[in-house]
Formats: sequence, structure tokens, C-alpha cells
Amino acid sequence: MADEITFSGLTTTGGRVASVLSALMLEKLHDPTDLRAVMTEVPWQALGSDTMSVTLDAAPGAFTAATSETSHGSAANNAAYTTGKFDLQVARYVRAYQVSDLFGITGGPVDLAAVVDTLTAGVGLTMTDLLTALFNSVSTSVGATTVDLSVDTVYDAAFSLNSAGVVAGPGAPLTMVLHATQINDFRQSLRSESGAIQFVSAETLATKGPGYQGTWNNIDIWQSDSCPTINAGADRSGCMFGKGGFAYTMAPVSALQGHIPASNILVDAGSVIVEASRDADNGLTKALATMYPAVAEVEDSRCCEIVSDA
Repeated sequence: MADEITFSGLTTTGGRVASVLSALMLEKLHDPTDLRAVMTEVPWQALGSDTMSVTLDAAPGAFTAATSETSHGSAANNAAYTTGKFDLQVARYVRAYQVSDLFGITGGPVDLAAVVDTLTAGVGLTMTDLLTALFNSVSTSVGATTVDLSVDTVYDAAFSLNSAGVVAGPGAPLTMVLHATQINDFRQSLRSESGAIQFVSAETLATKGPGYQGTWNNIDIWQSDSCPTINAGADRSGCMFGKGGFAYTMAPVSALQGHIPASNILVDAGSVIVEASRDADNGLTKALATMYPAVAEVEDSRCCEIVSDA
């Protein structure tokens, strides 16, 4: 037999192609954890500065007994009203992709709209990075270098916060953010505990978003690959903290509309703006996303770093 019409033959001569792009597009593996839910949001106020100072009110104190029915003695002496503050300083964060005109002409599931969606999805990841970058600056730390995370270390962190006066309850559980390696070591340690308090996995609870692992001993547990390495890469820095341990703000980029031609704005999502920048000479279009966030530790005593082997 000769001159058969075959797929392999036409692939060689151009009658068929080796593969085509499906219209279906699946998401590439990544860690989508957005930790804004575990921080206190402070609305941004534009009053002439890039830094907003937030007041911490004075802690109440117990009264002192009067000397007698008709004399207060020293009981009514003025008490110090000691306040505090923390600062949120916004700064510009950007990410851009540049696509060619030929990219647009040839079509496919990855188009300019998909590129823009990818840019806006990075907002939560940026906030997570800003939060976890602060873990190693927390004053109180538990755990040891090159030692796997254990149940004992998690208890140490909870005990430390309790000693500092951080009150945790059903309406305000503690939050613990760990790297995947730390989560694995913690679960491995739980397996060898006798009569350990039950770990409730995320599947049995109302979902709180990507990265949420579940709750244990009134501690909400989150996993993030943004937890930084420390000690020359030997360890990971996680953190346990009470409600109000960290705060964030995001300056609304809608204020930039007067600075950017309306025709250049691809997306205005409030916290992020995506604009187009055209290089006609080279047939290129850049999609550039801008945001102005800030994350700060509110009160150091509300937080405890968790150090364990990387």
C-alpha cells in the first residue's frame, strides 16, 4: 500500500498540527493564601502624609481604697494615662506584564484579560508577604533552631501570650501562621500525643479561605509559603498572635484617576488599579498594576514568633 493519509504524515507536511490549545484553562499550582482576614483593617485617611498614626488607648486600672469615709488620702492622686500608637506607612507596590501585538492576534485562552486577572489576584498575596515579613521582628520567640516544630512548642507560644494578657475565646481565637514544613511537623507531633486535644480540620468547619487548615485548642491555623527563612536558611519563622496583633491599610488608588488618562485604565478595583502603557513602535502593550498597602505590628505583646526547622 502507498499514499495513505496518516496523521503522522500530515503533521510533518503541515496538514495536521502536533497539538492545539484547549479553550479550557486550569490554574497553575500556587499558594493563594490571603491573610487579610487575620489582621485588623484600618481605613486609610488621606490627610497630607504617607504615614497614618493609630492611637492605642490607655489600659484601665483598678481603683484604690480611700483612707476613710471622709478622706481619700492618696487614693485620689492622679494616675498616669498611658497611651500608645503604631504607624502605617503606605508605599507603592507594582507588578507588570508586557504582551506583544502578535500575542493578541494569534489568540488563545491566555489573553490580555487573563493577564489582568492574574495581576489583580496578586493583591492578597502581597498583603500576606507584608505580614509574614514582620514575624522575625517580634520580640518574644519560642522554638529552637534546626528543631522540628512540636506540640510542646505550640503550647509554649500559647502560654507566652496568655502570660502577656492576650485573652482568647470562642469569639476571638488565637491565630497561628506556619509554613507547610512547620504544619507537617506539628501534625506529626500530634500523632504521638496521648490524649491530645482534638484537631478539627478545615473540612469540618465553615471555610475561611485558601490556606486555612483548621483549629486546635482554640487556635486558628493557617499555612503560607510566605513564612520567611531565618538563621541562614536553617529555620522558618511562623507566628502566633491574638486579635489585633497586626493591622493593615490600603490607600484607595481611585484617587489616581485624575492622574491617569481614563482610556488607559483597564481595572479600578479600589485597592489596585491596572493601567495600560503602549509602546507602538515595538508593538507592545504593558499591563501595570499598582497598589499602596501598609502592614504593621500593633502591639508586640500580642504576638509570639514560632521558630522551627525549615
